[in-house]
Amino acid sequence: SSSSSQLSLRLASLRSTLATRLPPRVLLPTLKPLLQQHGLGALMSILKDFHQSELTAFFLTALDFRAQHCQGDLEKTSQVEGSVIDALVAMVMKLSEVTFRPLFFKLCDWSKSSSSERLLTFFRLCDRIAERLKGLFVLFAGNLVKPFSELLRRSDSAHTDDPLFTSDSGEQKTCLLLRYVLDCLHKLFLYDTQRFLSAERGHAPPRLENMVGGEQEYQQRVTQHLLPCGGQFSVALADDSQCKTLNYQILLKTQTPGLQDIFTQHTPTLPPPQVRFSSLLMLMEVASKLKENYMVLLPETIPFLAELMEDECEEVEQQVQKVVQEMENILGEPLQSYF
Repeated sequence: SSSSSQLSLRLASLRSTLATRLPPRVLLPTLKPLLQQHGLGALMSILKDFHQSELTAFFLTALDFRAQHCQGDLEKTSQVEGSVIDALVAMVMKLSEVTFRPLFFKLCDWSKSSSSERLLTFFRLCDRIAERLKGLFVLFAGNLVKPFSELLRRSDSAHTDDPLFTSDSGEQKTCLLLRYVLDCLHKLFLYDTQRFLSAERGHAPPRLENMVGGEQEYQQRVTQHLLPCGGQFSVALADDSQCKTLNYQILLKTQTPGLQDIFTQHTPTLPPPQVRFSSLLMLMEVASKLKENYMVLLPETIPFLAELMEDECEEVEQQVQKVVQEMENILGEPLQSYF
């Protein structure tokens, strides 16, 4: 209605007036008490026009909303935190590389605390910054390699005794963190023109076997986050030998216990049908990204596919047929001669 439109215009004008005419030294102390309240989000847009030097300390406090004031309402916490991140990203977009660098390092240090809640906030922020800065963010991502690798390891409860979160909603938070990490990695691989994945960094593909959150959450994570990340990972790898290693690691997720144990040094266990199925989806994703470059990987791939054609799980068996058909479409030739 016209009245609501007029109200929106007046509110926008008031926000602009507060942001441009009220000194930060006056406004920021007024906003600080509101950091404990869920209504903070509506006020964060005021800060988008302020200068970085006046806001850094304030944002470090505001970003702690999840860690300090979350009482179990993850959805509401996410809304407030999203408003803080929006305002911070708006400020980041005005910075030069020289002025962004110390801010990013300060944020990295801030995330390294005893509170795993900060990890959720930090990697959500990284995902948003990567979305906006694109290739420029890759220049700073070297500092994230070890944290990414460590989080992917610790998020897999089957392979660690050191869970990320110990609260009642710990598993839900772990799944949320995994999404942020995978989405951020996907953007780094997508916009990588700096050979971010050097030989030292390109050896840790996403974990297909991590089923934290249950079957439904796992399926959603695979299709919406893991496959895009893994496919782009294959494109960003620096050389053919790294692609070969990645392909073989995916194939091992479909293999019988004996062979897997040789390479992974884990207690031999047959991957669940869901993991074998997801591994086939990942193979198809990698092949679709590499296109004709996947031809050199066929000789080692075919024996695994042949074995899966007799899988005890009917869904896996049917998916193998789809993979073979899709690979024939991608590569432009029949694969029957390889079997």
